[in-house]
Amino acid sequence: MNYKEIFVFLGALIFDILLGEPHIKIHPVYITGKILEKIEKIATDKKNGQKKESRIQKTFELLFGAILIAAGILIYLSLYLVSKKIAQKIWELADIKVFEIFVDIFFLKTTFSIKSLKDHAQDVLNSLKKNDIKKARENTSKIVSRNTKELEKPHIISATIESVSENLVDSVIAPLLFFLLAGIEGAIIYRVINTLDAMVGYKNEKYKYIGFIPAKIDDILNFIPARISALIIIFSAILKKYDWKSGVENLKKFKKSTPSPNSWIPITLFGGILKIKLEKIGYYSIGEFELPQSEEKIEEAIKLMMTSSLVFIFFFIVPILLVLESIK
Repeated sequence: MNYKEIFVFLGALIFDILLGEPHIKIHPVYITGKILEKIEKIATDKKNGQKKESRIQKTFELLFGAILIAAGILIYLSLYLVSKKIAQKIWELADIKVFEIFVDIFFLKTTFSIKSLKDHAQDVLNSLKKNDIKKARENTSKIVSRNTKELEKPHIISATIESVSENLVDSVIAPLLFFLLAGIEGAIIYRVINTLDAMVGYKNEKYKYIGFIPAKIDDILNFIPARISALIIIFSAILKKYDWKSGVENLKKFKKSTPSPNSWIPITLFGGILKIKLEKIGYYSIGEFELPQSEEKIEEAIKLMMTSSLVFIFFFIVPILLVLESIK
């Protein structure tokens, strides 16, 4: 019986818990993103100054979105496969297989993130505890796409909790689920598409067509993970002795309340469980509660996210990996 996949997974998990994200200069997501930014500018620079786009231009931009996906997958997978090939050569020369396994651990780790998600939310929390609104806004801007320059404390807390809940799906549940289904390559493909959605998946004039295909594919890929997250979050709330029933009520009342077909699930559950309204001004207002006034709500959200991550890993991922390994 070969337990290599479980060893790689647990190694990646320990890497994440102890070290967090690799240095930005060697992070495949950063490298891939930087290259994609340069490719994306080919299309966006071309449309600058155009008052009205032709049908051909719109079609070109739609296709360009698909090209970005293909390019991103090719870049990320190439980094992985070349690194693995180098590790195999080292193994042949030194007769040490650990190099190849470390490459697997490293690249799997780069597709998901628990510690970084916690740390970014903690940074906002620490700023608010010091009553440093300016720093809190700055830290919030690192985890959300909205303009944070004018946000007051309740909306800073709300934005942070929304990010924590959404990224439980995007940064933990979904990539690990795709690892389970299709190995490290599956997790890499998911991470590329999710990263592109974060880069160009906006409905503004600049990205309306370029970001259409990445955004739609991201919606499709996150459909099942988001719904699995509902069960995970509810079970975790029960373990933490939070009001899970309030979360379920919120989920039912504010169904499909966000522009995304998936993000409303973790957002409504977190809001209901923590008994707060979560609001993105001009887009949605979820919950019949008041906006959060205390930064302690961020602390509660972090605990719920961490518990949910551990529940998903040790009650879902590890048991299934063990079963899959036993029947090989």
